[in-house]
Amino acid sequence: MPLGRVYGGQVLSQSIVAASHTLPPGRTVHSMHGYFLRPGDSSAGITFAVDRIHDGRSFSTRRTQAYQDGVPIFSMIASFQDEGPGVEHAEPMPSG
Repeated sequence: MPLGRVYGGQVLSQSIVAASHTLPPGRTVHSMHGYFLRPGDSSAGITFAVDRIHDGRSFSTRRTQAYQDGVPIFSMIASFQDEGPGVEHAEPMPSG
């Protein structure tokens, strides 16, 4: 990674955390799509703006934008759902 750039995974993770602060308790990220619009500068702060798109009985949708100096560097839309039992996609670990 070039010196002075922000790691994209950090911006993505912070966007999910920013969105999660606007959710009803117990909702976790279900799916997300993110777009890296410009490289982030590690010497500048990042501001996150969250739009509440939808709140249903068990799902919520949020759009998050990450800005540096008023310019968007990352855009994300994510769906969150209530925690609960779901489909297991892996075999259990063998014992022993």
